[in-house]
Amino acid sequence: MTRILIVDDIQTNIYLLESILKGYGFSVVSARNGSEALDVARKDPPDLIITDILMPVMDGFELCRQWKADPLLEKIPFVFYTATYTDPRDEQFAMSLGAERFIVKPQKPEVLARVVQDVLNQREEGGGLSETRPLGDEMEILCQYNEVLFRKLESKVVQLHADIEERKRIEAKLSENEEFLDAIIENIPDMIFVKDAQNLRFVRFNQAGEALVGFTREEMYGKNDHDFFPSEQADFFIEKDREVLAGKNILDIPRETIRTRYKGTRIIHTKKIPILSRTDEPKYLLGISEDITERIVAEEALARAVNKLNLLNAITFDEIQNAVFSLSGYLDLMKKNPTGDSLKQYLEKQTAITEAMRNSLDFAKMYQDLGQKPPTWQNVMYSFLFALSHIDTPSFSRSIEVEGLEIYADPLLEMVFLTLIHNVIQHARGATAISLYYRESEEGITLFFEDNGEGIPDDSKEMIFERECEGKKRLGLFLSREILSITDITIHETGTHGRGARFELAVPKGAYRFTGVPESPRV
Repeated sequence: MTRILIVDDIQTNIYLLESILKGYGFSVVSARNGSEALDVARKDPPDLIITDILMPVMDGFELCRQWKADPLLEKIPFVFYTATYTDPRDEQFAMSLGAERFIVKPQKPEVLARVVQDVLNQREEGGGLSETRPLGDEMEILCQYNEVLFRKLESKVVQLHADIEERKRIEAKLSENEEFLDAIIENIPDMIFVKDAQNLRFVRFNQAGEALVGFTREEMYGKNDHDFFPSEQADFFIEKDREVLAGKNILDIPRETIRTRYKGTRIIHTKKIPILSRTDEPKYLLGISEDITERIVAEEALARAVNKLNLLNAITFDEIQNAVFSLSGYLDLMKKNPTGDSLKQYLEKQTAITEAMRNSLDFAKMYQDLGQKPPTWQNVMYSFLFALSHIDTPSFSRSIEVEGLEIYADPLLEMVFLTLIHNVIQHARGATAISLYYRESEEGITLFFEDNGEGIPDDSKEMIFERECEGKKRLGLFLSREILSITDITIHETGTHGRGARFELAVPKGAYRFTGVPESPRV
């Protein structure tokens, strides 16, 4: 059996490459860097080596140089497989070292296997391999090698420089020296507080601070953090106060928590500033705290949404790429056999593939707004009724008991309900009724969407949320789960097979609320 040595410092890459090569009948051994690879090869030379370039101890370039300089190994084909060094000059340098192939990651398994087999075949036929060549002057090789490394480091240096400049810009904003004016403090929407430098007792507090912490300024004056906040939290606040006063420098705390009297735990962004006397001694400590709780929640939700959107793009790209590959194959077959019974079959296959591509694009278009807008509070009944308005369901009876309920969700919540309703029509044979209601518990609130159809078998309850179920693409429920998860809402199917389907949407505390019972919209 043909034996291949693969070299990569990332275990996941080794596992994937090993799985692909073994799937095509090759025997595989591995090493984590160039030095280890040389040790393995010299003890038991392989038939071919495939290596990454960027590795610790000894990288791929140095490995190739030493490989081709070793009489025991020089005739063994050497293949680079890299995702980092993709510049044509990188490939030129690699080939100048004697490599037989330079492959850029990623490649489809069949493409990679074909390249490997071609190299092995050429070796057996005695041709196609790089001729043994003088490696040249060591200084010349070193210069070329340094040039390759410099190109890679240059982009990192540019990015680092930009990051440093951005950090300097932020720090410069902290150099504030505002005059202390009561009128200005009272009109600032953020919490403003002042403590005396000696005992760190509150001497000034503004209206925004009173609204945030829940204590009046009269209650706070003359007292310190231990009189209002949990011990551990108060210790942290005082520690930072002392740090500011001792260093006579502004301190920026991008994110910290504060326990309030009525609003629970909030997330704040605080700046603490020493107010110095004419003798340059600390006299007061000025604090400015912005409540960023809602912004943090929205930013985290948006970040999750962007990840979901990237996943959708990847799915669509992969499907279309595979379809194009298949179309190319059938076109080649038609060129080879332009007549006969097979022609009709080829045309039918191409029509089906084209239709699948169109469906993928239509689906992507439907969900193109995922993550483009921040989550919002949405009336559940409105969203559900608007979803119903897009589908003809004259034969279904409806029961909707979610009056006044709003949940914090992605704007595509309506599409989730649309998918659930559509699945009833498409798959719930015998269904005549649908219902939507909720139950509240200590953990949060659960929305129930039910039908009275056949239900879903126990072994399929999670499969229906996968990209493919029983060989068919069912991206509707897959993406519905992704949409809901943006705001930590989960969805599961918990119905009893034979008695109907039941989807449970678990909404965590803080992500739902009740408002006045609205008038139902006309749909």
